[in-house]
Amino acid sequence: MTSKALPPGLDVARGETQVGVNELVLTRLFNHYPQDAAFSAVDLPCGSGHFLGCLRQLFPRAQLWGGDIARPAPTAEDVRLFQMDLTEDFPFPPDQQFDLVTSISGVMMFSNTLRFIKNCTRMLKPGGIFVLTNDNQATIRDRLSYLFLVRYRIFDAVFEDDELMTENVPINELVRLLRTHGIEIEDIQYTSLYRKDLIFLPFAVLVWAVQYLYLRRRNTRLPAELKWKMYPFRHMFHRHYVIFGRKKAA
Repeated sequence: MTSKALPPGLDVARGETQVGVNELVLTRLFNHYPQDAAFSAVDLPCGSGHFLGCLRQLFPRAQLWGGDIARPAPTAEDVRLFQMDLTEDFPFPPDQQFDLVTSISGVMMFSNTLRFIKNCTRMLKPGGIFVLTNDNQATIRDRLSYLFLVRYRIFDAVFEDDELMTENVPINELVRLLRTHGIEIEDIQYTSLYRKDLIFLPFAVLVWAVQYLYLRRRNTRLPAELKWKMYPFRHMFHRHYVIFGRKKAA
């Protein structure tokens, strides 16, 4: 089935994430929901609200919510915005549930990932969609950086007391948390390729060969298809990944 492209008049900026992430998520949702769908969605954290603004343009009838540690500025009509600490319980009505929960480049910004995932899945309707994106710290560039400098690309070896981005949550932990909270992972896509990183291709081929043999021999209860979606060759270069999941029926 051919995927529909986003409308040409839609301005999808990078926002507070990596290049191409918002476009990838929006394209997926644009191909999933009819444009007149009246689904309910919440984006946590919503940052500047650019992603919600794009959702509003694509789905005029959707009920959109957003929350962030700083008071979000309205960027679209009829969007309910909350100033909230995502490491605590959410200040939504107890019976509030959503058809769609998105978290774009959020989990690296705050601690208590377990509580955040638990709260997100609790307010997601059975059959609802959970989209979670995060920076990929397993690229060949990150691995070499850690080998020689004891740091990752965006996480330094030493944090200042007022450091904002501190939570290096790997994909295997996010997959585990989602699965143990009733989310069936349907797809994982990597994005944000910078051509300058291809200079590390010879190292990547060598590392990938060893990694591939290890993963082939690794006995696990995870479905084999999911294991290879977590660690395709492209994860050696693409700086961000998007996890698409669906809440299992009760």
